[in-house]
Amino acid sequence: MSSGNLKLTLRKLKALSDTTRLKLLAMLTKKPLCVCELTYALGLAQPTVSRHMKQLEDAGFVESKREGTWTIYSIKPEDHFCKKLLELVMEQAKSDNECRELISKLKTIDRCTISGDGRRKRDKAA
Repeated sequence: MSSGNLKLTLRKLKALSDTTRLKLLAMLTKKPLCVCELTYALGLAQPTVSRHMKQLEDAGFVESKREGTWTIYSIKPEDHFCKKLLELVMEQAKSDNECRELISKLKTIDRCTISGDGRRKRDKAA
């Protein structure tokens, strides 16, 4: 294995070595999500979530696309190695209670009612 391949492999493994990134991936296995939805679900700051997502994207596990003001992330393994790693890791992550709760929480989150920083918008009638 060349040192370039080894560095690429290490980048992929490092991306999977963080609890928050595993939670993000577990949520993304259900559906594509915008940063504000991920921020809201995890209760983290938008820049923190964006940094984690950039690392997952650079490692080849997710892709992003712009839809208006939203950046939408989805699972898209760039190669067979990423796909296999994701399968193995997500099998374990989805058996975790906290990951299951986050996935369940997604049913109650609507990006149209969340501001860009992941906070619920105030009711305009109030």
